[in-house]
Amino acid sequence: MSGDTTRQASEDASLENIRKASDAVEKSTAQITVEKIVERWRTVGSIVVLAVASVMLYRMDGYLSIDSQVFGGITILLLIYFLATLRTDVSME
Repeated sequence: MSGDTTRQASEDASLENIRKASDAVEKSTAQITVEKIVERWRTVGSIVVLAVASVMLYRMDGYLSIDSQVFGGITILLLIYFLATLRTDVSME
């Protein structure tokens, strides 16, 4: 009786079952990208807030002041960083 349970346990842990389980988990690139963006919701929120602040400063001053340039520059740098890290994370999955 114990031999049957040992044989059953070894059959359940075979490589074929592991392959079936790993094949079932595969996701598309779009799904992985959405997951990574959701994981980085703080960074996305920061980019949105900085972009809105840049636009509002530009509209309030009526010209491209130093403040709007700084906020815009930080927004662009943060966006480049976000896209670069997102690309590497998606390619590693």
